[in-house]
Amino acid sequence: MTAQPTEYATAQPEQIRLSSEHIGSHGAHWHALSQNAAVDVPKWLQQSVDNASMPRGLCPDDHALPTDNWLLQTDHPHIKIQQVIAVDGEQPIKLRSAYPAIHSPYWQDVQIQRIGICDDTLEAVLHVETQDGTRIHAFDTLYAVNAGYYQSAQFYRASFSGLAYQLEKVSPDETMLVDDPAAIRHHRALNAILAKHNGVAPADLQAQIEAWQPTDADDEAPVTLDLSKMAAYLFGEQFGQEDEAWCQGEILGAQKTELFGHIVHLYDVAILKEANALPLVLRIACAESSLTTKTLQVGDYIRGNIWMQIAIYAMTSKSAP
Repeated sequence: MTAQPTEYATAQPEQIRLSSEHIGSHGAHWHALSQNAAVDVPKWLQQSVDNASMPRGLCPDDHALPTDNWLLQTDHPHIKIQQVIAVDGEQPIKLRSAYPAIHSPYWQDVQIQRIGICDDTLEAVLHVETQDGTRIHAFDTLYAVNAGYYQSAQFYRASFSGLAYQLEKVSPDETMLVDDPAAIRHHRALNAILAKHNGVAPADLQAQIEAWQPTDADDEAPVTLDLSKMAAYLFGEQFGQEDEAWCQGEILGAQKTELFGHIVHLYDVAILKEANALPLVLRIACAESSLTTKTLQVGDYIRGNIWMQIAIYAMTSKSAP
């Protein structure tokens, strides 16, 4: 990468080097958009070069863009075909990576905790934390231009999106019976403590949960949980691929778009809705062929496995403590 200004070279977030095997390939991501990806994707990449631009990300101007690697992207309003190309003297010499990036208008202020970097493909998975303390792991669609600009003691305005492998509608009467004594105790204690504090978690929440004792037989009875209105996010457990996530949430908006003749549905989904915290809203793209339920609409709850993405274009005025 091109050397960056000195002020960006200090106090960078923790960095972990990843091999190509650790970070994985984009084969499954392309197949999420086309059932004939082996034939379609090479054509898409070739066609995309003709109308590609170079996103600036955090670079202050065009002159600060890297000179030994180009990040090219299409001008599609919703799904950007992005290619990372190694160059020598402004002559392309190697395609390092190519992937679909979902554009999202939804953002949160985040601090970067850690960066998992693959030098071979010039890609990264960011581990970030929101102002509310929510930890998110996502593929950085702009790392090829933002590498070297990230600082640890800084908040950034980040947009979040996802590419779904499959989406299904959650049944409106779906429940789960919890009969494990430890889980019952934790659930009853948490609800009792939050009720006592008007829904706000006290600073010593964990200590209060451990000290809580049941007062009657009902406090030890099995708990039936309503899963039909649940918003949840679980990041991937495999090292280097924490961006492969599972989520469930409420559809806030829905539309369709077309990508090289393929119909793709775009859903604005609130996957986290904690009390006293900003909801985490993603724009999730899903090929029409991958929808289990064809009539999803605003207000429905959906779930599925997604490839979580993040795009950072600007710092905020906030600094981390």
